[in-house]
Amino acid sequence: MITIQEYAFKRGFKKDAHKRVVEALKACFDVDTNARDEEYVLSYGALRKMTIRVSDTLLVETESIKDVPDALTIDTNARFRCFLEKVTGYTAKQRGKKAQEAVKRTQD
Repeated sequence: MITIQEYAFKRGFKKDAHKRVVEALKACFDVDTNARDEEYVLSYGALRKMTIRVSDTLLVETESIKDVPDALTIDTNARFRCFLEKVTGYTAKQRGKKAQEAVKRTQD
């Protein structure tokens, strides 16, 4: 299943976002990335493919592998949350709150 998510940057985090993406991928996934045309691609754990693009927001496209052990899924999710926090500056709780606010704005 392919999913595309958009994440806002905390104030001050958009500056040097490309550098921050590379550093966060190394810190959280311990992998070197393939950068191509300002797009970062990697495969790790329960993620068959993850593509990251930086614009006004952080765009992350993920393709998951089905039928992987629960421990691998948990590890991959923890690393993904680590990555998002380092790049966007928002914790998981803050990102959830921002997503809820965005939904409310579209419903009004």
